[in-house]
Amino acid sequence: MTDDVAYPSVELILDLHEQIVAEGDITEPGVRSEKVIASVLQYISEGFFGEVPETIHEKAAHLMRLLIAEHPFVDGNKRTALRTVVVFYMLNGYTFDYGDEIRTLLHRFATDEAAVDTDTAVIYFRACARRN
Repeated sequence: MTDDVAYPSVELILDLHEQIVAEGDITEPGVRSEKVIASVLQYISEGFFGEVPETIHEKAAHLMRLLIAEHPFVDGNKRTALRTVVVFYMLNGYTFDYGDEIRTLLHRFATDEAAVDTDTAVIYFRACARRN
């Protein structure tokens, strides 16, 4: 599938995670699996088993969901996922202006990802994304 969407690289996501760790929190450093990160990026760009996120907002929601649920880092998965989504939107000419509701979504993706209505998450992402 060819599209005009710019995707972050595995290296960029690793760099974003390093920033999170360096920000002085008590975040334990460490990467559990770079392959998981690559798989997440492959899913949002190419899809799996005939299922491909179509819109930038679907891609962003699945990017966040999978980076949290698949837990590629020892610690800081939710913060890294949120920062990655902000950068993903930025790479594509958007600002992601989220509110406090994002905390609930991050927590739900981390604790009960299957119960999250992805369509509702996409609606939220669409409402928070502003084209520059």
